[in-house]
Amino acid sequence: MKRSIKRVSALLLMLLTVVSVKAQESFSLEEAIKYALEYNENVKIARVNTSDANSQVGETRADGLPQINANFGYTNNTQIPVNIVPANTFDPTAPDGATTAIRFGVQHQSSLGVSASQMLWDGSFFIGLKAARMLREKVLVDEQKAEQDVREQVMKAYYMVLVNQVRTGLIDINMATLDSTLRDTRAMYENGFAEKIDVSRLQVQLNNLKAEMSSVEQAILASKNMLKLTMGMPVDSEVELTDDLESFDFNYSSAEIDAFSISERVEVQQIEFLKRLAELDIKNTYSQYIPKVSLNAAWGRNSGTDIFGNLWNDQKQWFTSSNVGLSVSIPVFDGLRKKYTVERKRYQLETLNYQSSQLSNSLKQELVNAQKALDVNLEMLEVQEANLELAQEVADVTRAKYTEGVGSNLELIDADQAYKVAEINYLTALYDAIVAKIDLDKALGKLN
Repeated sequence: MKRSIKRVSALLLMLLTVVSVKAQESFSLEEAIKYALEYNENVKIARVNTSDANSQVGETRADGLPQINANFGYTNNTQIPVNIVPANTFDPTAPDGATTAIRFGVQHQSSLGVSASQMLWDGSFFIGLKAARMLREKVLVDEQKAEQDVREQVMKAYYMVLVNQVRTGLIDINMATLDSTLRDTRAMYENGFAEKIDVSRLQVQLNNLKAEMSSVEQAILASKNMLKLTMGMPVDSEVELTDDLESFDFNYSSAEIDAFSISERVEVQQIEFLKRLAELDIKNTYSQYIPKVSLNAAWGRNSGTDIFGNLWNDQKQWFTSSNVGLSVSIPVFDGLRKKYTVERKRYQLETLNYQSSQLSNSLKQELVNAQKALDVNLEMLEVQEANLELAQEVADVTRAKYTEGVGSNLELIDADQAYKVAEINYLTALYDAIVAKIDLDKALGKLN
């Protein structure tokens, strides 16, 4: 297997030496992953969510700190209210039943003050603060999951580009060989040692290779665009990959698989946080049965006059007021709303427990399937490697026989076609094995 990987890697290196001289950015796999972790939009969103969770903690904590407000007011009583009172209130000589109209107040009034409140006890606050901190931890795990997904996507896209580039190198070699054979056959035809149909068959095969090259070049462009999209790079930028397929390691430890615990998977950690948040949500509803206690205080001054210019002069008299109080809110009856709210939240928690159990089974099965898939794909890769070597041997022998004049043109074309199919099958098996190894690393939580 290593011999074939080294061979296609060498072809890839030769191919990369003749790429366009346009300005390019070069990336190894690790550099591509590092770039993606910095610029991929999904990772950026996850980090924004982490910052938002940090702010939520501060926002919740602020509710338990003193709340202080200052106020200033000015009122222009354009029409002072008139009150009707008994006339003998101010004039003892007034007859019984007589009334008089009196204006209470002045036209211009001003006030200023400061009020403060401090929550002394609120069960919802303490549980809410704990939930906000737990949410922050959960969002950090979500960020790890986003980074894991990006690593997986970059690795698969990166190796897809490499495999397609190797395929173009193989097509180049096939085209060069076929072109040489075509020239020899055309010369033989001109000298009467070959038929016109022999030349036509080789020309058709060469034309097919040219068409296949165009198709593979388009596949390289598409796979590079997918890689750049995953990395967060502008799709119109040029990128060159510096790693090769030879560096890929298919080895894994069976002991590591046997010792692996699914609790190490970020998906399990995510749902565990959701369960703990659901439990806190239930406690928060229960806390609303407990009285809430707060301390309140206020201080203020006010003044008034009928002349606006005298409202803030040195001679104006200001009157001070202040108060301190304790407020207790006691829930009595809410129509059993909280009771049914708790029931609904318990059902939600029960659903999460079922989902957690289902996820655990799914992840265990994923690990088993990933190991089996890698074993099968490695076996297939060995088979296709052997087929490639046999096809190469058959093609070489057939070409030598044809050159010596003891082989037919049709045999040569069939051998070259079989070799081309063997190349495609080998590269397909190689990429499938690479993907299977990446999936196994993901199942083992190693992509973190």
